Formats: sequence, C-alpha cells, structure tokens
Amino acid sequence: MKHNRSVVRLLEILDLISKHEEGLTLGQIYRKLDIPKSTAYDFLKTLYDYEVVYYKDHRLKNYIIGSRLYIMGSSYTKNSKLIESLERELKIFSNRHGKTTFINKSNEGEIVYIFKYQPTNSLIATSEEIGTIISEDDAHPISKTFRIFNSKVENLSEKEQEIFGRGYIINDNGNSGQIQTIAVPIRNFENKIIAVISASDLYQEYKDPTDEIAELISIAKKASKRLGYIASV
Repeated sequence: MKHNRSVVRLLEILDLISKHEEGLTLGQIYRKLDIPKSTAYDFLKTLYDYEVVYYKDHRLKNYIIGSRLYIMGSSYTKNSKLIESLERELKIFSNRHGKTTFINKSNEGEIVYIFKYQPTNSLIATSEEIGTIISEDDAHPISKTFRIFNSKVENLSEKEQEIFGRGYIINDNGNSGQIQTIAVPIRNFENKIIAVISASDLYQEYKDPTDEIAELISIAKKASKRLGYIASV
C-alpha cells in the first residue's frame, strides 16, 4: 500500500519533536530528518498556526508539542475501548491494595503509558505519568513483558519460558524500600499482545503478593476476552 508522502513526513516531524523535551529548531529538524529546509518550514509554520506545535523559547525558536495535539491525544483516553475495559477494575484493585496501576501500549520499539491511577493509600509517588515513554529494550518489567510474551516460546531462554508459562512478570529486587512491579499482558482477538497492565508499590518483605498477582491476571484475562481473545485449549 502506497502511503501519502506528505502525511508520513508530517508524522515524522511530530514524532521527532515529541522525543525532545528541550525542543528542536528548524535547522535541527530538517537536518535530522534529511528533508529540504523549505519543506520543513512549511510544515512547521502550518503546525504552529494550528497550535499543534509551539516555541518553548521564542528567542531560540525551538519547537515542542502544542496544546492542540495534547487535546487530540487526550480524546484517546476518553474513547479507548482498551482503557474502558480496564479502568474500573484497575481502580478497585489499586484502592484495595494501595498500588499504583498503569496501562501501557507499544509502538515501533517504544512503550507509552496511556493510563495511570494512584490511590490515596499508596506508599510511593511514582514518577511515571500518562505519556511517559520507555524503550522496549529497557530492563523494566513492562518492557520485558512485551518482549517475552510477543516472542515464540521456542525462541525464549529457559527462564523466559518459565515467565511465559506463569503469565506475568514481577521484578525480584528483594530490597525493602525499592519499587516492586507486577506486569501482565493483554491480548486481542488476533492473539497479539496489545498492552500490558502493571501495578507498582514499595517492596515489603513481609507482604506476600500471590493474591495480588492472581487478581491482576484475572483482570487481564477479562479485558482480553472483551477484546475478542479466545484462549487456546
């Protein structure tokens, strides 16, 4: 299928800008993307006029993502079937166990946080927010979940096969005061891992997470079923 070149280029510009919190100048953008300066300028001028991008510093004229794109993106959280299928149960889970819960999606090697709920009885203030991005190659339990559960079992190591079989990941730091995260995959009707739900809290040696893990797995299974996944017998 042939893609519209202008649309692709526009998306490349926005994607590039979104990865640089300090902003990028016109010169940095057209050089990094190897496109004509006049073309980049025309796109950025239009995006600026429509408040899709704006200057972080008017003297430097470094572009960052603007309010209009944020508003457009926030509509996803309101209309997402994925979030709708999980939000209520994750909030109940969070309030019951004092854990901060997240929904995370993967896109072209990156993982983005699309939902967060932190209960009032949480023992920690997590730094991750909606829109936070981490790499799929990261050592984070969420990254590992995407990698392992999107792989064929025969391509996994013995330890990864064990993780695949039990259906979740929990980071084994074993140190009080450190964050412990449980991560569970969500599947769709094509048996693809389209998201990962996770729950984070301080590691507490005396606290057995078995029931919490089972509950989070149950939430994931119900959500997968709503999205059309049929478990193989």
